[in-house]
Amino acid sequence: MCWSLSAPGNILKYFMTENEDDHADVTQGLKMVKEVIAAVDNKVNEHEKKKRLKEVYSRTDSKSIMRMKSGQMFAREDLLRGQKLIHDGPLQLKNSAGRLKDVQALLLRDVIVFLQEKDQKYIFASLDQRSTVISLLKLIVREVANEEKGLFLITAGIEKPEMVEVYANSKEERNTWMQLIQEAMQSMEGDDDEGVPSENEEDRRLQEIKVKELRGTEFHFSFSGLK
Repeated sequence: MCWSLSAPGNILKYFMTENEDDHADVTQGLKMVKEVIAAVDNKVNEHEKKKRLKEVYSRTDSKSIMRMKSGQMFAREDLLRGQKLIHDGPLQLKNSAGRLKDVQALLLRDVIVFLQEKDQKYIFASLDQRSTVISLLKLIVREVANEEKGLFLITAGIEKPEMVEVYANSKEERNTWMQLIQEAMQSMEGDDDEGVPSENEEDRRLQEIKVKELRGTEFHFSFSGLK
């Protein structure tokens, strides 16, 4: 006889007995089976993510390199060096002229990478002299007002914040990206800041002021371009 683990209540009904010990044993057994299945699923998912990252790596031009906002250089080899693929998929980046560029996005352990296709190879995407390899450290993620598919990635913690406007294929996909990015940021902060005091409220307030100024500048630039 085969039972569906998605309906454990049916199995418990089958084993209904006046003996509470038997009922508790079955309940515990079901819990353990579900934990084993979840662990197997996680291992399969990790294997598929590693395979996918290696596929992207193999398609990326060996000479492609990108300077991050911090000045650090990010090369093809860095896609695999100490990294883990969390999520990937097609997105679009908006340039200063308001045009959208198709890109392949990779959310890794500590960075977001945007790639574009050229001659059947991947290269780091170009975007108005802005970096398309973005650190998750002190990154600010915001929705685009009146654009349910859009989000802003704002590099904070530096003198001149840099903002990248990103679009997904749907609101649900946008929300998934935002959630996974924020979870990766929290995980990264937990790893790096253990035993180190977190930034205070004044730091956060100053960062938010810089972000608002940047968004105002971007809006003014876009509006002026329409005249």
